[in-house]
Amino acid sequence: MRWNKTLAVGAALVLSTACGGVDDQEAVESLPDFAGTSLEINTDALAQDGAALVAQDLMQVEASLDGQGAAMLEGARMEVKALNDTLRQALVPIAELAKQAADAQPGDVLVYGPTDRANATFKLAIRKGAAQRYQWKLEARPLNSADDVAFKVIAAGALKRGDAAHRGRGTLAISLDNLKAVAPSYAGQGKLMMSFAHFGKGSKSLAYRLANFTPNPATHDAVTGAFVGHKIEATGVTRVRVLGPYNLPGTATSANEKVLSSVRHIPGTGGRVDVRAWGGDIAANTSYVGTACWDAQEKEVYRVLLQCSESGCTEVPGSRVGTFQACPAVELRGDVTPPEGTGDDVTPEPGNPGAPDDVPTDVTPEF
Repeated sequence: MRWNKTLAVGAALVLSTACGGVDDQEAVESLPDFAGTSLEINTDALAQDGAALVAQDLMQVEASLDGQGAAMLEGARMEVKALNDTLRQALVPIAELAKQAADAQPGDVLVYGPTDRANATFKLAIRKGAAQRYQWKLEARPLNSADDVAFKVIAAGALKRGDAAHRGRGTLAISLDNLKAVAPSYAGQGKLMMSFAHFGKGSKSLAYRLANFTPNPATHDAVTGAFVGHKIEATGVTRVRVLGPYNLPGTATSANEKVLSSVRHIPGTGGRVDVRAWGGDIAANTSYVGTACWDAQEKEVYRVLLQCSESGCTEVPGSRVGTFQACPAVELRGDVTPPEGTGDDVTPEPGNPGAPDDVPTDVTPEF
């Protein structure tokens, strides 16, 4: 992930003197990584490499589902995949720049780059603050542009160090709009702002706020709302709640509804999703709510979809599969329990290991 040990140690000795005692190794280890900031649903297939393979795994699983798996899970998974893929791409230039030797600057700041990549020129700056809290920012300008062309902030964040590298409490915000302004060929748009908290080596709690976010408007409707999730280290249990614009099976046409999904998964056992949908071709003052669960192989064993109005709910004909008693664990059974709200709440899901700090409201560096 970073430069070799000999180079790191030598550079750290130089930078320690030049930059008021900032340790380069510690600064680099205070950057976010994908495992600590990515949402996860089914981690069964990821035991070997953890969350580092989440986006790749979801791509493979999604291709294999091809509409044949748990449809309500598939919709939520596509939203998680879109976020994770974008997050992973944004972290690549940060990891690459952190492999280089840093330029020590006044104010306990280390600067890496500028360095050209495929679509832009990037530079990374890390500042040491008080009480082991590091702030960082990733900036970019058009490839082959003159030195006097201003850099734009692509991502920024902070991390108060915990006991392990890349772990603690912090924030991360990404401006896809700024990246597109610098590299017009980039397809994404909008902003991702998030906060995270790590507990021990593997438990995490995440809260994302999305503003007009899409990895590609040609293939994915933009989302404004909240994604939250957590993972429990001891059990591998995961929960996420996501808002996505997609067509809910059983509705009248192919128009996209707003679908709020709450997903939980127990490794080696199976999982459950509860959804609430509105808009699209769903009439005003009407919503669809539903539940599905699946076994350890992600085979759907129960599903039901209800159409609800002020007068009550009726089952959508043909939507039922099995009974809730077929769900593979007691905690995955029970009545339809749709998530509440309009999808903008960053409150953690039940069973979380602890809440993260406030989510940033914009992509604004702290220095």
